[in-house]
Amino acid sequence: MIREIEQLIASGMLDQFDRYFVRTLQRFAPTATHQVLVLAALARKAVANGHVCLDLKRLVESSLPPGGGGSGRGGNSDEPGRSQLHPPPTLLPLRGGESIEPSLADLLAELQQSPLVSRDGNLAPLVFEEHRLYLQRYWLYEEELVREIRARAANPVAVQEDLLASCLAQLFSGTAQNGPQREACAGIFRQRLGLITGGPGTGKTTLVTKYLALVLLYAQASGEPLPRILLLAPTGKAAARLTESLQKKKGETMVPELVAAMPAKASTIHRALGYRPETPTTFRYNRENPLPWEVVVVDEASMIDVALMAKLFAAVEPTARLVLLGDKDQLSSVEAGSILGDICAAVMDGVGAGKNPLARCVVRLMESFRFSPHEGIGALASAIHAGKAEEAVSLCQQGSAEVSLLPPLVQSDPSHPLAEMILAGYRPFLEAASPFAALELFERFRLLCAHRTGPMGVSSLNRYAEKVLSLHRLIEPNTPWYKGRPVLIQANSYPLRLFNGETGILWPAEDGEGFKAFFFSEGREWVRSYSLRQLPAHETAFAMTIHKSQGSEFDRVALVLPGEDSALLSRELLYTGISRARRQVALVGRPQEIEAAVGRRVDRASGLGEKLTE
Repeated sequence: MIREIEQLIASGMLDQFDRYFVRTLQRFAPTATHQVLVLAALARKAVANGHVCLDLKRLVESSLPPGGGGSGRGGNSDEPGRSQLHPPPTLLPLRGGESIEPSLADLLAELQQSPLVSRDGNLAPLVFEEHRLYLQRYWLYEEELVREIRARAANPVAVQEDLLASCLAQLFSGTAQNGPQREACAGIFRQRLGLITGGPGTGKTTLVTKYLALVLLYAQASGEPLPRILLLAPTGKAAARLTESLQKKKGETMVPELVAAMPAKASTIHRALGYRPETPTTFRYNRENPLPWEVVVVDEASMIDVALMAKLFAAVEPTARLVLLGDKDQLSSVEAGSILGDICAAVMDGVGAGKNPLARCVVRLMESFRFSPHEGIGALASAIHAGKAEEAVSLCQQGSAEVSLLPPLVQSDPSHPLAEMILAGYRPFLEAASPFAALELFERFRLLCAHRTGPMGVSSLNRYAEKVLSLHRLIEPNTPWYKGRPVLIQANSYPLRLFNGETGILWPAEDGEGFKAFFFSEGREWVRSYSLRQLPAHETAFAMTIHKSQGSEFDRVALVLPGEDSALLSRELLYTGISRARRQVALVGRPQEIEAAVGRRVDRASGLGEKLTE
């Protein structure tokens, strides 16, 4: 069996860890068949690749030629790269040196008899459900989420409608643009679970600020104690941005006497749940010890994986209000699951979806107040979302004040048009008079890419940016510690209040002795400084991955495409990258890379959406 696993490791279908994983399973169940052991290893690899489970139906279909008796998904241009996540069955179990091509019925029958698979509630490493194979822990996460979501959707808040109408009249004027927001705000107010999804500039923050104002105003008018509100986000960067956005909105949105009841800042989910490094899979707050807040709002929900989302739902009191905000069309979490997308799909897609009680909990904001839908970034985002590859390419090639397409970067060419963008984007912060001003100016531009390594990855593009900037004497990167070096934190440090995803800059110390690292305070009202020895794991941040950029926005973005053969290039990646820009985005690459991205959707295997439609 180990020889067969070694062949799959050599092919790239499995990882080195799977050798030890399979040996452990063999010790647990010596009679387990070779085929089931390989499927178990593939289920583990599927989780590592972002899936909640291994979809056996896809696994079998991926080996069928077009018109050969299945959906032909393996050859569908909408789903290339799937063979890396769901290898063709011809490559799975190798018995006596020969490959076989099992049918779906064969796989299901063998799993039903395996001692590695849970039956009748007994504990076992795997759970087999219809055509999905789970590692047991991830099946439990999914089942817990389904129960929590259904329970909240079926348990709306008792509301005095006349009092609600009076409070809404105070908060909303009769203008046309407030009509849909007023209706949406009233709708989620009646629910214990709310999901607000929409693209950039569609008013998610405005709506949730109105919602929080309504919750406070209603409590005040009914003579009840004002509810305690908790603001959360998955990363420190996203939490800081949520804090900043709500601080701007609440003064213009809320009744003045209730502004003080709004929380001053947002927290990361891990910190709020009481993350304990010594037991990283458990938290202080859980179902037995729930969070002591009556209203919990979570931004950037698309970034939350199935494990963390299950723990979050469990820790929020069943009687509390829980509201999730995010863009369902963005990249999903780095870890397993696409929870926001699965929930929205359960109530937006398919016949009878609108009859689902969960449909009352979901608000989809369609109109962008930032971008025109007919030109520039707005039109490009719409074309990408709709899968219109030719239109997306045409918009990029036509060029405009907002969107342009630059040729591929070859061999770090310092005369490439990207060099001019880097100079224009980073010169202002490097010439700033203070670290506070430098941090503000640094947020205006960013260089984004798909990969961490490789010629178009973070490491290479950071070196390219340093080369361009040093040629113009804006930096002197003779050592890692130079004035103006931007740094991206890669690990949480709770004692220092520095969190994964936060960006800072190296700048001369106040006393003139060497350099320090400067970061914005949580309210962005001043800067915090740290000695270089204090910094947790970090990297240079002229360039960053699109995944790391989620929760951030910049005036201008240069997005370097990785090549059409990249497994990471997808519609969601491209959409997320361009939607980081407020005013201008330049794509660096070839038209065929845009076409490949728009034609390739990330389709993560899970049972959540299907279970929520039942």
